[in-house]
Amino acid sequence: MAVRLFNPLTKRWASALIGSALVILAASACQSTPDSPAWEEPVPGVQSHPEGLLEQAQISQGAQAAELYLQATHGFIEANLFDAARDALTNIDAPLLPNNLLGAFQIAEIEITLAEGNVDQAAALLRNATHLRSTPPSRLARVQAKLCIATDDYQCALSVLSSARVAREERQSIHDLIWQYLGQAPGFMVAQQAELVTGVEQGWWSLKATMLESFSMADQRKRLGGWRGRWQRHPANGLLPLALQGLDDDLLGGLGQPRKVGLLLPLSGSLARAGRAVRDGFVSAYLHAADFDNTQNTGFEVVLYDTAGESVAALYEQALLDSVDLLIGPLSKDGVTTLNELNPELPTLALNYLDPTAVPAANLLQLGLAIEDEADTMVSRLLEDGAEHLLVFHNYEDWSQRAVRRLATNWPFEITVQPFVDVKTVTESVGRAMQVEASEQRRAELNDLLGFELEFLPRARGDLDAVVALVDTVEANAMVPALRFHFAQALPVYASSQSVRGAAPAQLGELSGFRVSELPWYLFSDPLYQEMDGTFVLRGNPLSSLYALGVDAFRVSDRLPLFARGSANQLLGSTGILSLHSSGRFVRELAWGVISRGQVIPLPLIYEAGLP
Repeated sequence: MAVRLFNPLTKRWASALIGSALVILAASACQSTPDSPAWEEPVPGVQSHPEGLLEQAQISQGAQAAELYLQATHGFIEANLFDAARDALTNIDAPLLPNNLLGAFQIAEIEITLAEGNVDQAAALLRNATHLRSTPPSRLARVQAKLCIATDDYQCALSVLSSARVAREERQSIHDLIWQYLGQAPGFMVAQQAELVTGVEQGWWSLKATMLESFSMADQRKRLGGWRGRWQRHPANGLLPLALQGLDDDLLGGLGQPRKVGLLLPLSGSLARAGRAVRDGFVSAYLHAADFDNTQNTGFEVVLYDTAGESVAALYEQALLDSVDLLIGPLSKDGVTTLNELNPELPTLALNYLDPTAVPAANLLQLGLAIEDEADTMVSRLLEDGAEHLLVFHNYEDWSQRAVRRLATNWPFEITVQPFVDVKTVTESVGRAMQVEASEQRRAELNDLLGFELEFLPRARGDLDAVVALVDTVEANAMVPALRFHFAQALPVYASSQSVRGAAPAQLGELSGFRVSELPWYLFSDPLYQEMDGTFVLRGNPLSSLYALGVDAFRVSDRLPLFARGSANQLLGSTGILSLHSSGRFVRELAWGVISRGQVIPLPLIYEAGLP
């Protein structure tokens, strides 16, 4: 049955190393002049593609062979064929190169070394380079920016690229590269970074925040216009990145937004409450977005299809008959699998994920609430906070075990995993993981050996940097006295949202100091959340994340044309920073909070000593 509703957001050692290389870069850029010889002059009468250049080099001799190998090396680098580039570079007899090409040789060696993952070695090569006077400033800036990005220092990359003096014809490509790198920065750092810098760099971060935080395409258009009004003299104002060009004019109305959207959700049966929560979140977002636009560009018709009443295959056929041009759903994993096997010709935003081994249909995108996204968020945060040796507690719930597997797979250092059979075993499990029992056993063995009682103070292991709690609220509360009893109260605890979701203030009070990965709309001011909380009572509601999923389903559906043309790569959603992977799967970066005085409050991007 179809029901028609309406139609109206770095490592210090690497930063220091790259910083010293930056001094070399800046000095070299200042020394270059318009009269410098060509950086890499082509050899007349030979092919231009790297394979052809390589063949010519192999039958040439002396300086000509060296130059041909160098040109082939740079050709392979441009094609991202770094193994071939390294082979070509190895064949270059550098002393035979003219002085104006020695810089090109050094830059090639730096880029190849960096591509091989040797960041410190690449930075050292740049720092010690002695022939960069004739190297174009734009090429130096690009290499320096790559070094910055290799250590996740996005501000460093922006600083290098935005300050580079490049020819007018190169400015568009530099602006596009800046936008590409800003798109890789963690979403939750963007607004914060805009407050820490000034000048042109602040303008770039502000532009990224403007695009990231906009609620809909209409809101994005207004925000971009506002940004251009505030930053009239910014380089990007006159030359926007290609991904943004056209968003601030009447082309918005012709980007192929859907006119009729079909929601495939369980509206009856055992999953009815979940399906209705998603529906209400979608509808609320739709109505909220209407406030941003007084034109007819954002209006579309919504048709509801109850997946509990008919098969997904039958509902898909009905949607085709109803001339739906975008499907959202199904909500169940089995339903998504079924729809994917139908190879839908309609653009579809599934609200769950296929198995990792499944091949998604060309028109199928996937958005959901996977616990794996939360585990990835934990890994990133723990690494940023400098942790290495982890103690991970989990229960035997499916979500918890999936999170452990993901975390253990992606963690590059030592990890100890300790399960809880049930809440009654928490103290015993904590003691076993902290190796206090082993300390007691060593004392008993020494007593037996020496024949008298030793004075003894039990000690826990001292090699841990952090505790990760993949447990529910009751188990998390039981962990606190257990950690204290076993001398681990000083270790910071990182918990998943399941540890606090729906917890009473008194329960949260027991978890003071826990750092928690959580949905953004719980932590940051969100007018739509306030509106919906008044209607649906979201705080403490076990279905609140599904309301948030419905909101994000609208956000994504409204911007699908932008994702399709590459004008968007991230958006700040209610369930996290959403990034579209090349596989068609949206990945979420969750926000971080810390429990203080019975509340979860936002946590700074990097942990600071002295926080509760």
